Parts: sequence; C-alpha cells; structure tokens
Amino acid sequence: MFVAVLIVGLVAGTIYAIDLILLVFAGILLAILLRGCGDWLAAHTGLTVGWSTIISLLAFSFVVFGSIWMFGVQIADQADQLFYAVSQAYTQLQDKLQQYHIAGLFASGGSGLSLGSPARAAASGILWVIASIVLVLFLGLYLSINPHLYTQLFLSFFSGRRHEQISSLMEATASALRWWLLGQFIAMAVVGVITTIGLLIIGTPMAVSLGVMAMLLTFVPYVGAVVSAIPAMLLAAAQDSRMVIYVMLVYLIAHVVEGYILVPMIQHRMVYLPPAMILAMQFLMELFAGTLGVMFATPLMVVAMVLIKELYFKQEWTEDVSDAA
Repeated sequence: MFVAVLIVGLVAGTIYAIDLILLVFAGILLAILLRGCGDWLAAHTGLTVGWSTIISLLAFSFVVFGSIWMFGVQIADQADQLFYAVSQAYTQLQDKLQQYHIAGLFASGGSGLSLGSPARAAASGILWVIASIVLVLFLGLYLSINPHLYTQLFLSFFSGRRHEQISSLMEATASALRWWLLGQFIAMAVVGVITTIGLLIIGTPMAVSLGVMAMLLTFVPYVGAVVSAIPAMLLAAAQDSRMVIYVMLVYLIAHVVEGYILVPMIQHRMVYLPPAMILAMQFLMELFAGTLGVMFATPLMVVAMVLIKELYFKQEWTEDVSDAA
C-alpha cells in the first residue's frame, strides 16, 4: 500500500512540476552541447577538457550576446512590425472571405487579430520567461563545467553492478542527445539560410525575421515547419495572391531539403526517430505541458528510445553509431 501511494504521489508530483522538470531538462541539453564542444576542442587542440569547455562557454556567450547586440534591436523591431503586419493581413483575408459563404467558418465574431490580448499575455508572462532563461543558462553553465560532480552524486545512490549499469545508461543517453543536437542545429541552420535567401529573392517583406523564425521553429519537427509558414503566407496574401504560391515554394524547398536530404543523412549517422512517433509524442506532451512540452518532445523521445533499446532489447546504442561511421 505504501509503495502504491508513493508511486501515485510521484506521478502526481511530476505532472504538477512538469514545467520545472522540462526547464531542468533544457539546462541539461545546454550542458551536453557545451561539454560536447569542449570535448571536441580538447581532442583537436591538445588542451585540457576544462580549458576547452571554458573556451566553448566563452565562444557560446560571444555568439549569443554578440548576435543580440548586433541584430537584436533590428530583429525585435521587425518582429513587432511582423506581428502588426500579420494582424493586418488576417483582417484583409477576412474581408476577402466575406464574399464567400464559407466566411462564417473562418471569421466568427471578430475582425482581425486582437493585439491587446497577446500584449497582456506577454506582459504577464515576461518575468516567468526571464526566470526560465536564467535557470536554463545557469544549469547549463554549472553542469558543463563539472558534470562528474553531479553524475557521481546521482550514481552514489547505486552500488555494485547496478552502479555500472546506470553509469553506462547515462553515457549512452548523453551520447544520443549530443548527436541529436548536432543534427538538429545543422538542419536549423540550413532551413534558416534557404528560407531567408528565398524570401529575399521573391521580395517578401521582413524576410530576415521570417527566416529567423523558420530556423528557430525547426527545432520542433513537423509542427514548427507548419507554424513558421503561416505568417509568411498571410503577409504574401495581403500583397498579391501569386506571392502566396512563391512563399509556399520557398518553404517547401527548404523543408524538402531538410526532410528528404538532411534528415536521412543525419539519422543514418546519428539518431533515427520514426516520424509518426514524433508527432504522437508532441501531441501527448502538449496535453501535459503545452508549448513547452511540444518544444522538448523530440529530445525526450530520444531519451525514451535509448532507454527502450538498452533496457528492453538489451542492445548498446553506440553500436549503431560505430556501424554507421
């Protein structure tokens, strides 16, 4: 009875604190990324892992804060204009739909997007967002500098053969997440570059903001691709109906290159994830944790795949990587 109550309480506590758990998981992902860069740098330069990790931290900080310093104001200004332009484009789309009988299906009781409600929601949640970012950054910082301290603290709860098994499982999970992050960043960069260049060529307004949005949303497979294309199509519809086709072609080309060229190559070398299972995991996590759950559904699925393969099928995850290489 005590064990049953304990399990139910653990599940209930996990669901209640799911947002905090996901933020901790995001910090672990950042730490894996920084530590992986440090290990690679140490292997290719002869520096110690500690100094290589510090250099990776400094490089990461320089890239992030340097980008914010150089492009932050411009992107923020364009993002504000983008939101207003999308609202106006949606209003014009509603006006065009009024000519047809299906207008009621799309425009019921409103004329355009309300700017007030999103603004109030953004203002009320800005402190939570800032606190979440700070938590993730500090977790990533401390975990990447001295990961052995925390792993050994966790492993101290186990002894003997169980200690070795848990240690091996943690190494396999970290390795899988490291390869997945590498592949994901490659896909994000390619989608961002193709989208931005394509939108600039066809003359779409705010091409840089739309390209950055497409790059960031590529972190969320499938769902992110659809969401990133909607603002661009609304802006194109406000200008010219033919522009919508060009915008669709740009996004189609970007995600065809990502989905049919990059992803197979990345999955062959790194981590294979069945698309149907990714979508199912995204919808499941949306029920429990909303947008934050959708964002981290895929890396959580990577963890689940490693656990299933090593615990249920009794196979080493690293075997596939060595065979593919």
